[in-house]
Amino acid sequence: MHSPMTIRAVRLAGILIKEQLKEPIALFWILLSPSAIFYLLAFSKGSTYFQQDYSSAAAWFYAYLSLSIAFFGFSFYIIGRRESGFMRSFIYTLHAKTVFLLAQFLAYSVIALIYCMIFYIMTRPAFGSYSADEALTIFLRFYSCLVLFCIPGLLLTFLPLNFQTANTIFSIASFLMLALGISQTALPGTVGTSISALNILELGKNIMLDEAPSSRLLIISIFIIFGLAMTQARKHLRINPIWSRY
Repeated sequence: MHSPMTIRAVRLAGILIKEQLKEPIALFWILLSPSAIFYLLAFSKGSTYFQQDYSSAAAWFYAYLSLSIAFFGFSFYIIGRRESGFMRSFIYTLHAKTVFLLAQFLAYSVIALIYCMIFYIMTRPAFGSYSADEALTIFLRFYSCLVLFCIPGLLLTFLPLNFQTANTIFSIASFLMLALGISQTALPGTVGTSISALNILELGKNIMLDEAPSSRLLIISIFIIFGLAMTQARKHLRINPIWSRY
């Protein structure tokens, strides 16, 4: 039997999903842009690019896609709803905060898997036929990356950030990760390895490739840390918009 809290969270998640899918601009930047860049990069490297393993070719893009959804979806919209006054009006008890955070995470879990499926459908044909086993493996690893990136995104929601400031911070953070990922390929081995160790996006790519050290233990640890972050968020989630000082 499902608890009333779970039922409320699922219902609210359904509303949030419909709201997000009605935004074509978000769909373009989060989903279509990585797909376009994927093919531009592929064609720039010639036909031999499509002869490699699909998972190896697409791992970085799946990691970046999960990062975008975690930052500009899950975390960014928590701050946006705080700024709009939604939290101040409806979310002022511990129970309400729990329902909201659970619904937010459920909603963007579904959205992330939808985006992942569409990206797979759009990019896999160039490397051969579809594979159900491969798709399932990619979905599971992609979801682990999503949870990984939600952790720093969730922690940033604790700060007294307004909508524009949060957008700037998330944009800078994602750009720095991209820059580190690009720079490490042009630097000497030891330097590039050191930079890679500091880049959480690189860790996401390694999870997609199943190359992270003790990957199963790492994934379990990610979910435990995320659970702790959600617990703290429930207690410390700000409910007053920044512009309200009375």
